[in-house]
Amino acid sequence: MIFPWANLSLIIFLATLIITGFFGLKSGFGGNAWLLWLHGVAAYGLIVLMFWKAWVIMDAWRRKKRWTRQRISFAVMLLMLLGVLALGLMWTFQGPIYWYGFSLVSLHIYLAVPLMILIVWHGWRMKFIFKVEGAADRRLFLGTAGSAILGLGLGAAASRVQKKVNLASVQQRFTGSYLWPSSKFPVTSWIFDYPPPINIDEWRLTISGAVDHPLSWRYADLHDLPSISQDALLDCTSGWYTEQKWRGVPLQAILEAAGVQEDARSVTVRAVSGYQRRFKLEEAAGFLLALEVADAPLSHGHGFPVRLVAPPRRGFEWVKWVSHIEVNKTSAFWQSPLPLR
Repeated sequence: MIFPWANLSLIIFLATLIITGFFGLKSGFGGNAWLLWLHGVAAYGLIVLMFWKAWVIMDAWRRKKRWTRQRISFAVMLLMLLGVLALGLMWTFQGPIYWYGFSLVSLHIYLAVPLMILIVWHGWRMKFIFKVEGAADRRLFLGTAGSAILGLGLGAAASRVQKKVNLASVQQRFTGSYLWPSSKFPVTSWIFDYPPPINIDEWRLTISGAVDHPLSWRYADLHDLPSISQDALLDCTSGWYTEQKWRGVPLQAILEAAGVQEDARSVTVRAVSGYQRRFKLEEAAGFLLALEVADAPLSHGHGFPVRLVAPPRRGFEWVKWVSHIEVNKTSAFWQSPLPLR
């Protein structure tokens, strides 16, 4: 086998891309910008590595001419991998492009998920490569390190080109999102979380759990509570961000009214649809239950009657159509890393 180390090196780069992509998707904290920087370096390193991997593929196909199901599946995976790389590079260099309502970065993620599953299956089926001579010796280290260094250089060169020709991508946040230019920002939802319009006469905001006084508010009651305005940046995982003025009731005021018990540790914010996210108690106390955005009441698409404003969390954590606050005695860790609905 030619360049057998390239197979294991490919696994290393793909694992790096999957891990950094996942945690980069979740994080809106500037201190975690290194995750997406590493994601980019790994992507460029993978492009470099494909030169050696191409030799492995051509050698295998030269020795075995027949198209089996395994070969067809590998060809599909290869095309998907090239598609994921192409979508990521187009989003990075060409600016905010949308196809049929989907951003290229969303398509990049949607294609990467099934690709990841196929790669795990392919890696298990081809696990014999770990035993091939030359697959896991110093050449693996040198080849992987060399590809990473060349990838770092390729990424730095690409960044200089972006700045020199003033591409739109220069205006990206570290998350890869582009600035949305107006106050009329898009209506987006996580997967299929989009309930029908809410009957405000029947809607209530309730708080329960580890509190001394479970309470309930009508929409008009919330308007009677002291409110504040807050400029906050919303960064959506579909590839755009916007900074708007939000007005509403501090979540801290709701917690204080209910009387949080001493052993409380986290807060779950739940929508009428059942969509929910959990946060550390100390962090949640700094969030806002917004009733307005850009000096106007929330629309249904933006979460009427109440939407959570939770900077610097990514947009999927800004729960819309909030109907219930639950204070928990368990850690914020006990929830799915990403919403399951």
